[in-house]
Amino acid sequence: MDRQQENNGFGPLSKPRGKASLLAALIVVSFSVVVHLKIAHSTGNQQGRDEFVFLLFISALLTLSLAFSEVVRRVCLGIEEIRHKQTRYEGSWMKVFNSTFAFKYGRTILVVGVASFLIVSSALYRDCDTFCRAEYAIFFSLNCFLAPQLLFLVGLRELSSVEVSQINEKENKNVADGLAWSYYFGYLKLVLPHLEGQIGKSDYKYDITKKKLFILLPKNCYTYDKIVEADPRIKVAGNLDSYDINRGGILKRSYKHTVHRIEMPRPDGEIDNYYVVLEYATPLMSLYDMSEHAECGLSRQERDEQVVLFIRKLREILDGCKDCKGKYVLVPISGERAPRDDGDQNRIADVLVRMHQDPNFQMED
Repeated sequence: MDRQQENNGFGPLSKPRGKASLLAALIVVSFSVVVHLKIAHSTGNQQGRDEFVFLLFISALLTLSLAFSEVVRRVCLGIEEIRHKQTRYEGSWMKVFNSTFAFKYGRTILVVGVASFLIVSSALYRDCDTFCRAEYAIFFSLNCFLAPQLLFLVGLRELSSVEVSQINEKENKNVADGLAWSYYFGYLKLVLPHLEGQIGKSDYKYDITKKKLFILLPKNCYTYDKIVEADPRIKVAGNLDSYDINRGGILKRSYKHTVHRIEMPRPDGEIDNYYVVLEYATPLMSLYDMSEHAECGLSRQERDEQVVLFIRKLREILDGCKDCKGKYVLVPISGERAPRDDGDQNRIADVLVRMHQDPNFQMED
């Protein structure tokens, strides 16, 4: 099966990133350490093991220079932040300092830095003539002040798109994450717990066999005002009774669902009717609009990434809510409107009928 035809033509859904990059970095570091230790051991056998001490000294000096270079870079960043002390940091020097010099693994960095300083100091104390040389000072200053700042100036210190994506996924900072949480708190959390009861009170309680909310998720994020515009076999049958709550200063704000009737023709000319509570995931239209407006800075490729993240995050949120779990079905679709007679089996009506006819039907990952 063509991977792009998975999930009703939506395409494959990516999974959260793992730790392969960290494993690769660990392998590189381990290999490098082994190689350098072998070189030091071989040279040390010829020159009385001084080379091992030299390797330890250089490693500690390099670590110190990298640590100092990062401090220098943060100082440069802090110069700009000082200009915004009143507007961004409420006039607090402590907040400026914390925002600029906070390190995620600060204690580990401190321990490594102190250990490196002690190694360098010990080597200088034991054999000052060998280690107190001008080239080492030049090496240290270049690593501290020149090379890192040049890299910063030419843009080589910028995070790659992969790293930005990793940070956003890990810390829930994607546009999709915000939309998913807003959709949950502002709508789904309010209506899903009452859905079955609303169906039971309606005229469609015997017609609706799947008492769940079917949520359409088009890959292109475009949501039609009427689902019949996307697939003419899906007609509006009516509405469930509205569910009224007081929210955001609005007295008796109404939430209601629309019941759709799927008219599926049979080979003998008869028509089978299927009734579903069906709607688009409306936050996706925001992603679509953002991708159409250049000032939003969201490309269509980024939009395709965000809709996948939206689906993942929404499923994660709803499955973690005991009042919502099992009361919804996410239906990813390609979103492309196809001619009625093109034979595409991933159109909305076909997908929903398959779900009704096959109780074991599951969305592919």
